[in-house]
Parts: sequence; C-alpha cells; structure tokens
Amino acid sequence: MSPLRNKRVTRQKQLVYDCVIDRKDHPSANEVFVDLQNTGIGLATVYRQLSAMVDEGILKSFEHSGQIRYDRLVTQHAHFVCTVCDKIWDVDLPEDILLMTPNVSDIDVEGLELTWKGICKACK
Repeated sequence: MSPLRNKRVTRQKQLVYDCVIDRKDHPSANEVFVDLQNTGIGLATVYRQLSAMVDEGILKSFEHSGQIRYDRLVTQHAHFVCTVCDKIWDVDLPEDILLMTPNVSDIDVEGLELTWKGICKACK
C-alpha cells in the first residue's frame, strides 16, 4: 500500500513520489528535478515535496558529498559508499544495534547514521 494513500496528494507530490520510491540510488533533489523536467515541475517544488515526504516519514534524508540525498528505505539501516564511483548501497543492520548506544547521561538518542566507505566490486 502506498504511503500517500489517505493523504492529500497533489499532482506534483505524486510525480516526485513516483520518481523516488522505486529508486535505490539515493537521488538528490537536483537529480529528481532533472528526471521530472518534462513535467513542468519546478526545482523549488521538488525540494518542498521531498522535504514534506521526509517530515511525513515516507522518505529519509542524509548528507552525502555535500548534498542531501533521499532514501526510500525508512527502516534502520546503514550505507556503503564506493570511494571511486560514489555509488551508495543500503546495508542491513542488526535489530539490536541501538543497544550499543553510548552510555552518556543527559542525552536522548534519536537515530543512528552509519556509513562504510571502500571500493566496490565494479571499481576494483
């Protein structure tokens, strides 16, 4: 079932959602904009719709190489980044990973971002 179901969905939101939801390459807003350039949707609208979907929990966002990237996988996971081709892969994490939270008083852990870097098989 689509996460957009039972929500007010504009044409622009549906276009952005359809462009991102089946991708595994963690696109930037500019990449989404380029993919949608023939639809008449503007760059500011793409940014606004991606941000709204992050706020609604439909997408996650993270910084990579100075850009905000968007991830369709909203469950707890990590990433592997190839230092040669810059491709990003999702990596499963053990369910109990948050049990390894540092024991520091006066903090509330809200999440975990973990990225491994190395050279992918294609670039070796």
